[in-house]
Amino acid sequence: MHLRIINISIRALVMISRFIFLFMLVKLLDPTDVGIYGLVVAAVGYSLYFVGLDFYTYTTREISSASKQYWGSFLKCQGLLTFLLYILVLPMLILLFYMDVLPWSLLKWFFFLVVLEHICLELMRFFIAASEQVTASIVLFLNQALWAVLVIGLMLLDESFRRLDYVLFFWLMGSSLAIVFSVFKIVKMNLGGWSTAVDFRWIVSGVKIAIPMLVATLAFRGVFTFDRYWLQGLAGLDIVAAYVLFIGVAGTLIAFLDAAVFSFVYPKLIHAYKNDDSKMYKKCMREMLIFVSLFSVLFLIGSLLVFPYLLNWIDKPVYFQFFDIYYWVLAAMIINAFWMIFHYALYSQRHDRHIVYSHLASIGSFLILAFVFSSIWGYYSILAALCVSQLVILIWKLSAYVYLTPKRFFGISSA
Repeated sequence: MHLRIINISIRALVMISRFIFLFMLVKLLDPTDVGIYGLVVAAVGYSLYFVGLDFYTYTTREISSASKQYWGSFLKCQGLLTFLLYILVLPMLILLFYMDVLPWSLLKWFFFLVVLEHICLELMRFFIAASEQVTASIVLFLNQALWAVLVIGLMLLDESFRRLDYVLFFWLMGSSLAIVFSVFKIVKMNLGGWSTAVDFRWIVSGVKIAIPMLVATLAFRGVFTFDRYWLQGLAGLDIVAAYVLFIGVAGTLIAFLDAAVFSFVYPKLIHAYKNDDSKMYKKCMREMLIFVSLFSVLFLIGSLLVFPYLLNWIDKPVYFQFFDIYYWVLAAMIINAFWMIFHYALYSQRHDRHIVYSHLASIGSFLILAFVFSSIWGYYSILAALCVSQLVILIWKLSAYVYLTPKRFFGISSA
């Protein structure tokens, strides 16, 4: 229990730091720079799935159900696959600049950010699968929080640091520090399997499982990438700046639930299902449902009470002008939080195809609604499409959970 408290404390510190960073960034930088930053974050985040192939969806289940003596072999195999993907995918990403998705001035930052962010993300996923949640949270703190606080401090002390280049530089430094820490931690874990020959059949088996999950992830994350560029096309960079702020605030709900609930529960959920422990499985489902419901209500009330005062402090008209965006993205994040419960239930039962189908249906509904109604509702069509896309996932995953879960695993348990 004390490990969970430590983990939640670190994650809370990360969220507070990111919260401060986001609001200070909005206050200290021009809305145009904030909008460009949001586009960079979206482009980097989406690119991670191409260089990672969502292979973690395979390794997570392998690590969670295998002895520690094999983990080194798993990491070595994944490392080789990652290296090959870098060679294949990274040169293709330059198309983002030829297609004017990103300005050429950001080229020198983009590729370093993609590689370092991907390595950090995979290391955090490994530590979570290995039940080293506190270590994963420390990596997250170094990767997302420490550098953010430092660059904001410099911006406050010296106005010459109030430039997007400095933000991106410190982001790179934070990711690098997180990787160094992770390597030292893995060495101390004394994992077995490093001397084992690379198992290409294991890699191929993982790719076969990961590719459908990659399609699902690209579909889901595509909604949270295309939205910003679509908004830019409809209303300019100012609305993107507001959207970055509002979805960043609303997204802290998912970040908190991931730290306090999902990262602890889903490895146990996988283990319980594999070992036919229906009592533990239902207990995990109950825990997720209670915590998601409780924190969603608290976050809804708290953020609506506090947010207007923070906007007064920022004192930039553009954020007041588009404040109604926050209601839409908050609704989308709450729906997202609830479908995550059934996502992990299906994932633990290896019903991957329904995860894929639900995400494809999600982006399909998003694109259709946004395209059809953009000429009528303007940027509101993007916000409505965002909420509908999340609702589609919730309905699909809940239905699949109800119909596919064996009776002995279905329901919740208070034991």
